[in-house]
Amino acid sequence: MRLTLLAAWPLVVGLAAAQDRHDVATFHSSVDLVTVDVVVQDAKGHQVRGLTSADFTLLEDDKPQAIASFEAVDLGQLAMASGDRAGPVATNVHPGRESGSTYVLLVDDVSLDPTRRTVERALGRFLDTSVRDGDELIFATTSGDAWWRARMPDGREDVRALIDRVRGRRLQDAGKDAISDWEAFRIESFEGRGEETPTRDPGALAALQAGRPSAGVAGASLAERVMERYYQRRVCIPDQIPGAPLWTPTTPFSQCRDMVQVRSHQVNERRVNRTRDALAAVDRAVFALTGLRGRKALLFFTEGFVNDNTGLNTIQEVAGRCREANLVLYSLDVRGLMTGSPGADVSAAPSSGDIGATQVEETTLVSAGSDGLAEDTGGFAVRDTNDLAAGAARVAEESRTYYLLGYSPPEGKGPRDWRSLKVEMTRPGLKVRARKGYTLRSPAEMAAAADARAEQARVPGEVARALASAHDADAIPLRAMAYALDGRPTGTVRTILAVEADTSSLANLGGEERPRVVLSLSISATHRDTGKTQHVDQRIVVDAGLRQAIEGWLAVRREFDLPPGVAQARVVVRDEFLGRVGALTVRFVVPAAVGLRISTPILTDRLLTAAQGGRAQPVLLARREFVASANLYCQFQIFGAGQSGGVGQEVLASYELRRVGGEIMRQGPQSPIARSPDGRLVRLIAFTLNGIGAGDYELVLRVEDETTGQTQERVEPLHIAARLG
Repeated sequence: MRLTLLAAWPLVVGLAAAQDRHDVATFHSSVDLVTVDVVVQDAKGHQVRGLTSADFTLLEDDKPQAIASFEAVDLGQLAMASGDRAGPVATNVHPGRESGSTYVLLVDDVSLDPTRRTVERALGRFLDTSVRDGDELIFATTSGDAWWRARMPDGREDVRALIDRVRGRRLQDAGKDAISDWEAFRIESFEGRGEETPTRDPGALAALQAGRPSAGVAGASLAERVMERYYQRRVCIPDQIPGAPLWTPTTPFSQCRDMVQVRSHQVNERRVNRTRDALAAVDRAVFALTGLRGRKALLFFTEGFVNDNTGLNTIQEVAGRCREANLVLYSLDVRGLMTGSPGADVSAAPSSGDIGATQVEETTLVSAGSDGLAEDTGGFAVRDTNDLAAGAARVAEESRTYYLLGYSPPEGKGPRDWRSLKVEMTRPGLKVRARKGYTLRSPAEMAAAADARAEQARVPGEVARALASAHDADAIPLRAMAYALDGRPTGTVRTILAVEADTSSLANLGGEERPRVVLSLSISATHRDTGKTQHVDQRIVVDAGLRQAIEGWLAVRREFDLPPGVAQARVVVRDEFLGRVGALTVRFVVPAAVGLRISTPILTDRLLTAAQGGRAQPVLLARREFVASANLYCQFQIFGAGQSGGVGQEVLASYELRRVGGEIMRQGPQSPIARSPDGRLVRLIAFTLNGIGAGDYELVLRVEDETTGQTQERVEPLHIAARLG
């Protein structure tokens, strides 16, 4: 993979003055004002609009706080539109584009049973009925094999494809020695430490050795309950010595206890790892969305996790940090209706007390952590239902109508101390939901956490955040486009990503005599169907000697070898002096390197001056907009064509420029393409746009291989304008 600076481009526009700093992009949240997002509903569950700050009372740690800022957000009344023309060029400059809701769709595939299909159905309905044009999504999995950005409606197809490839990674333990997550957690975390000791009475022990159920006996520990289950399932069989005491640490029955302890440790370690992965994914969403205005909803599709706050990155800490991004989590339990105990062994004939206890554990306690995380952040939990889509639809409604209350937090608590929140309504009959509390990291602590993430990614913190986000950053106007070219022996395709940055937003460090800018370029290119990602991080110094700007845009290009299929590249450019950041996402399709195909055509109104005896070459651009008075050049290459087999067997090409709707404005008849000395089939065509009115057009390229009889057609959209910009 190589980074190429597009040389031999005349520098025609001066660079911005270094002292122009008024719009420097920053992602650090100040703690001078805490923002609380609030949802208000009437008695029928409908969203309530038109409230004012006087309708709310806000308390921290039960003490009233003055509401310093208030904003009512109502996206439900807007007819959202994407505001973008479909085409191969991505840009972060979107005049007049409305912003919709922001969602993170997080699938806990690490804890998901592979046989469950409720996630696909619920997410499919959510896309069909709840997500609107203009909404932005991040689709992610806790395993880390998916982190995909999408904006509706263009991203709908990609999100569907990602949903279809989600597969649960947790295999259910059907062995006789199976232990539930809750049992393992309690035995390992408490009973194994001696905090809960077995207190079973001799009568219960006698019942155990007689093979009778006794787990419902008062005072039985979880370890003893599992030991009884092991005994009933013949996992371990005590060999009682005649005349020996019923229960001693030295009798063979102590081996059963050892088996329970070992098995509990194994199951609990896996549980801890799954919970850690889930919380890390939520924390990554917080990091990616911090600094963006408005409320964000994270829909967490999971089988749940227990309420374990014994680790370093506890559930409450993650819930507290969600405030920094105004992120609200909703837990959607994918297990559906739960009417029995998955771990129950009917042949073991457990007692009614045992059945009741395990049902409570499997349906409630095993998901108390994920449910509590949702409630602490101001969301809700959806469980014990097969209609997850209805709950997801409620999330969408809440994400369109809400209120933002700002207040100054009182002094006296540390950054990890939990600050409880309560929002009440002064009007009767209204129901309010808001986060239950938060932790308050200082800007320095937030920056340190961002730097820790950036160190892993080897980029500055604001770049790491922009790479993870789905939202465009426009402090540096950018545009980008992908060009798919020749195939590699490995089956990948050489793909060039062209990136252009508006020089008027960049700091000039060299003055008028020798303009100079210093940039960092970071690109994360992800293949949709495999989740594999390639990264590039490059520091670029550009001065007048490189002559890389044309019409005010600085151009670089980056080569990737990508597998066939849908891909997206997240592009982040940072001015190293001003700290400004531009970011965008470009989606493109890499064709399979088989059969007859046409490369992504280079459409340009610029030619590089030809060297002596050489041919002028078209300049590769990251745009598809041209002035009506310009000359348009198009160069493309043919791959997969057969060698000429005789007279009349050639590779033929033709073109036509037509207005969208069918009117042909320019055309070239079919003619053979001569192979170059190195064997390539390259065609360069040129025609004037003079006299063609402004509007949207299509350039249609047609190729026929007479040797094989194959034909190919490629339609390339472009826009003709009275003037650029």
